[in-house]
Amino acid sequence: MAINYAKHDEEFYGVFKLLNGEEVLGRAVLTVDGNESLVFIQEPVAVHIVQKPLDDNKMARGIGFAKWQQLSDEDFYIIREKDILTVSSMSKDVIFMYETYINGEEGTAEKKARMKLDPSKYKSLGYIGKVEEYRSKLEDLFKDT
Repeated sequence: MAINYAKHDEEFYGVFKLLNGEEVLGRAVLTVDGNESLVFIQEPVAVHIVQKPLDDNKMARGIGFAKWQQLSDEDFYIIREKDILTVSSMSKDVIFMYETYINGEEGTAEKKARMKLDPSKYKSLGYIGKVEEYRSKLEDLFKDT
């Protein structure tokens, strides 16, 4: 049975909860091989919850990222559907934190250029185009009526 609640063959920023309890984030594409969905995930990171006791019996909490496969030089992995509990999209804030972490890890100019976050990749988050482009299209539309 294929994962049928997520769009296939289109790259997205995904959050994958695995059956072993790990939460893995990365740029991913879902595809079908035979009767099973596969996730091709690039630059995956594991989520770590950080807690620090403070004075007055209070607790500071936060999240951090770590390279998912610590001892591998690969940045691309395949996860089988049978190992996945659930799939969801990253929020805009988490995408920014993820990209900041990835760019900080790699430090290359190419990765830093991605930091600008090409909005055309966010159609699933409501992006339809640049304001200037659509303003002129709307003005032309209203002129014609």
